[in-house]
Amino acid sequence: MGNESLHIETWQKWRTTSLALGTLAFVVFAGCASMPWQEHERTTIITPRMRMAAIAEIGARASDADADEQLQLTEQLATQIQTEPDPLVRRAIQESLGKMSTPLASKVLIAGLQDEDLDVRLTCCQLLGQQSDPNVISALRIALETDTELDVKLAAIDALGQIKSPQSVAALAKAVNDRDPALQYAGVQALKSVSGQDLGNDVAAWRQYAASEQPAISLAERPSGWSPF
Repeated sequence: MGNESLHIETWQKWRTTSLALGTLAFVVFAGCASMPWQEHERTTIITPRMRMAAIAEIGARASDADADEQLQLTEQLATQIQTEPDPLVRRAIQESLGKMSTPLASKVLIAGLQDEDLDVRLTCCQLLGQQSDPNVISALRIALETDTELDVKLAAIDALGQIKSPQSVAALAKAVNDRDPALQYAGVQALKSVSGQDLGNDVAAWRQYAASEQPAISLAERPSGWSPF
């Protein structure tokens, strides 16, 4: 009788374990069947990260590209940015354009000063300053005078400070005459860089110096809906 009870108890334990394993196997199978990375559910969506990687590759090719290829790459990026909704991708496009030595690349960077995204505008200020091209001074001056974000104003001042030209001095007069101490300080540092003068940190002296420079760029208002394309 004792052996019979033992056999019954062992059978019951085996049955319980088998049912549990069966249930677990069903759950695992059902879960795997719904996993999004299954081979038969591959997607063709091009993500922002993928677009940024492709754009970075284009920028990397700029230094070795001849004039014709650079123009072709610039036109490709200029077309793409017009319909790009992601600000991170637009910033990546501007960064690659900053490596292109084409007039169109500069025009797209200038247009980027009007981008709705703060980081894109900051990036464009930085890249335009690195070009050291007097032809972009007017656009940077407009950004300094009209942008509502302090960070963009400071970035425009810094960019102007990298372009050694009398036009930069005239543009920076706006900064040293502003009531904001941060803009005044940034304007003084930029004027030191572009003017070759040593007037210390005396804001009044720099105001007088800037005023003595004849404005060489137009202050015409930017046309509504302006675009380089």
